Amino acid sequence: MLEPSPHNGQKRLLRLAACEPIQLQAKQISPAEVLDTPGPLVGIVSSRLGHDPNLHRQVCQFLSRRMMDLRQRHARILVAAGSAIEKLAIRAAELFHIPVVRLIVGKEATSYATTETVLVDCVIQSNDALPRDAVLIGLADQIDAAYVRRGGKIDQALRRRLLALRDSSCRVAVLNELPTAGPELIQSGAIGWYLSDTDQAMESCVKGNTYQPIIDGDTRWMQSDGQWLIHCTRSCLGPWPGQTPKQHQDELLLGHSDGFANPTSRGPLETLMRIVRSGRLVAGAITSAQKYPVVCFSERSLVECLKQRSFRSHVSRWDGEPYGIAVQIDAAKRFGIKPVIYGEKEHRKQLTSEDKFRFQAKGKTHDWTLEREWRYNATIDLTRFAENEVRVFVPEKVEASQLCPIRNWLISVTTT
Repeated sequence: MLEPSPHNGQKRLLRLAACEPIQLQAKQISPAEVLDTPGPLVGIVSSRLGHDPNLHRQVCQFLSRRMMDLRQRHARILVAAGSAIEKLAIRAAELFHIPVVRLIVGKEATSYATTETVLVDCVIQSNDALPRDAVLIGLADQIDAAYVRRGGKIDQALRRRLLALRDSSCRVAVLNELPTAGPELIQSGAIGWYLSDTDQAMESCVKGNTYQPIIDGDTRWMQSDGQWLIHCTRSCLGPWPGQTPKQHQDELLLGHSDGFANPTSRGPLETLMRIVRSGRLVAGAITSAQKYPVVCFSERSLVECLKQRSFRSHVSRWDGEPYGIAVQIDAAKRFGIKPVIYGEKEHRKQLTSEDKFRFQAKGKTHDWTLEREWRYNATIDLTRFAENEVRVFVPEKVEASQLCPIRNWLISVTTT
């Protein structure tokens, strides 16, 4: 069942108002409740992709990046049945566990295969031959246009929406070396949707470009206490943090390795490679309460972290590896990373819901306060920090050349 909006009817009125150019009314929509959902409805549209492999590859990159963002926003995708992007968008949503509202317009109201991703089929009933893409572009709160052919129906529908709403709710992909209507739509008010530096860096690594790491010879920062937050990487035995089991299976079945020669190699170095190439620290660690995915750091010096690391037999791994990321503590505070709240188990109930992810029991067999841990309860975009506020560390100089970070972060070698 779709959850009703706390402001009953408000969302519906706003969404129907965007459809004024095509004269769509609530009584034509079944179920009409789909327009009352409080979370954003993000429409995915595209012109026909044809058989150009470069076009398919870039569109897939745009979709995969967008799905990661939409999952964190608890958004729903709106996709038109029978449209050029339908199957690809639904598959991408399935991989990232994003719910889909499938819009069925007029003659398209036939039987379609249902997947676990499709939340509901929303049927538009009308005697008029309403164009499905125009209806979707009118109804959605936001539009992501993965590919727009000049002069096509989607191009025209987007221009009508931009003229009617005059807001920043339309994003149009700007594809490399491919002619699209993107530049003209951007001039008309659409937001340019570009592949990030992350994707370009990963592509560069895949193509075998030589990377020259910036090795920092000054190791004094590694001994400083309370000035840097240390995040050590670990081996990953299953899906990467933020990756669904089905996406992990797709990676193994399709051989998609994000630039790695062997996609099954998932040691602490490969984990670090993934972080610096994506520019993200994904909230994957689970707190002792088994509820809150977080990114964890230690306020101890790097030297102390590595000197005091130990093998945890109950989980068959070290609690810290000589690979990882360091963030300046003042920058971390500005970002919203906060220290852990240590206490007895019963103290957790006294904390606000916003602070419960920070709680850690002091422990009986092990004193967890010695970790001096800090946490953040969402994925961290490292590119939001200045380059001198982030450092990377590895044990051997030869490993630094494999990292290929998307920014000019200094790399320190812990073995001297």
